[in-house]
Amino acid sequence: MDMRVMFMGVIANFTGERELALTFNQAPTLRGLLDQLEQRYGPEFGERVYRNASKPRLLQTFTRIFVNGNLIGAEGLDEALPPAPAGKPSSEVMVYLLPAACGG
Repeated sequence: MDMRVMFMGVIANFTGERELALTFNQAPTLRGLLDQLEQRYGPEFGERVYRNASKPRLLQTFTRIFVNGNLIGAEGLDEALPPAPAGKPSSEVMVYLLPAACGG
């Protein structure tokens, strides 16, 4: 399974890249993908994406993840990622961090 991972917002600055192409023998879960990205980019990646270090790890309130254009919430973390949509060469996962901003 081919997958295109895109990093948007603050997380792109942290990873140092906006896109990453990955290939899997079988579809990982979203949590499995995020854990692999944490291994690749280090524990700070996990601290930015997850709100806790102990299991079950929950997403930060400002983390948004889209899979093939669909927003995925905490309930979708342990489901296998879907195959690529028709006409696309790979599945697409976008990791987007929306940091809180103050104003007045």
